[in-house]
Amino acid sequence: MAQQQTGPGGDAGPDQGPKLHVGLVHWSFPPCVGGVETHLWDFSRALAGRGHQVTVFTGSVGACSPCDGVRVLRHPLLDLSAERPDDDASMRRLCTWFQQVCTDPDAPVHLIHGHNLHHFSSAPARALHTLKQELGLVLLHTYHSIWRTPEDEELARTCAVWDVHHAVSDFLVKACTDVLGEAAHVDRTYLGVNTGAYLGIPDLDEAERHPVVLLPARLIPNKGAKVAIRMLKHLVVLAEKSPRADSPRPRLVLTDPFDTVDFHGERGSFRDELSRLVKEFGLSEGQDVEFRPAGIDDMRKLYEEATVVVYPSRFDEPMGLAPLEAMCAARPVVATGVGGLGEGGSTLVAPDADEEELASRFAREVWRLLVVPAEARAAGRRAREHVRDRFDLERVYVEPMLAEYGRLVRGTGQAGTSGGHRRSTARQHV
Repeated sequence: MAQQQTGPGGDAGPDQGPKLHVGLVHWSFPPCVGGVETHLWDFSRALAGRGHQVTVFTGSVGACSPCDGVRVLRHPLLDLSAERPDDDASMRRLCTWFQQVCTDPDAPVHLIHGHNLHHFSSAPARALHTLKQELGLVLLHTYHSIWRTPEDEELARTCAVWDVHHAVSDFLVKACTDVLGEAAHVDRTYLGVNTGAYLGIPDLDEAERHPVVLLPARLIPNKGAKVAIRMLKHLVVLAEKSPRADSPRPRLVLTDPFDTVDFHGERGSFRDELSRLVKEFGLSEGQDVEFRPAGIDDMRKLYEEATVVVYPSRFDEPMGLAPLEAMCAARPVVATGVGGLGEGGSTLVAPDADEEELASRFAREVWRLLVVPAEARAAGRRAREHVRDRFDLERVYVEPMLAEYGRLVRGTGQAGTSGGHRRSTARQHV
């Protein structure tokens, strides 16, 4: 996984003081791709690069370690592709597993940081809270999204009893506070971007006459793939009507991750729907619209090929990691002005319930960047500086989070793990 060997954890020297053993818990982990998965991949590497131990608890079949110092353990009750009964028996099974790992005399875990454990099943969050007093655990939770249905809000409240709460945007802090109440005290903590992976991508080539518009998101309806195809239809018309002989005819690239979480089993039918839409608009699949397989190692190349990146979300996106990555790669980003997307610094398009109108708005913004390459290049440079200054993973996330981890562990009287046995790339299946 060569691309991810630069950036966090690659060159960082060891910190002074005791080392920690951090447990990270999420339903999925690479090679399964998604915003949370990418964040945990980069964060775990950054922690290991500073000399800390990391254990990732996950459910993904085939989940792998990003580097030495990070072990990845799997349990089927965290597997989103399998049955996960949300009952006391499941909670007890997870209690046994967490306890076995956390009390390993060679590498005990006292600090657990959960990510989106308020979705799908309450069993993992309840299991860890059950063990809190007995094992002296410190429990942190980060909300990367929140779903506003009565059932999901009830699930979210199972994490409200944990020690510390983070949300990935101001928008999401408000949503979480509405659900959990002021007593939960949710802090806004931007995730940051592994800038080292993207700063080396060259600026846009102003002489490039074969522009690529990229939508780097999972193929599910609310990420806006249909809007992007409609937008391309408008862009092709603009190119054909342009009086300029060298007017650019753009190509649209939609990422089609081969391993990702399909929450509602909708990817297959939606992919067919998109193919029909391409044909309906007289576009060519492969030439005008490309569905590109995308794993965690593929994003750098995709951003490098892109001229403009779009994020036409149809829902209140909590924040959006991919737009920040694209901006770090010096690519201008046009996004829908919904949810927390405006906090990242993208060019925003006003939302519209009408898909065709939203596509037209995106087309106007993107066309302006395509026909004036110097403007696109300058916008990309500004975007890169913005992300480097405000969203660098090490500065905005790793360092503050480690400081918080240290305070919390010291508050419980637990020692660090310097000198303890380090496990690296082992995987455990239960």
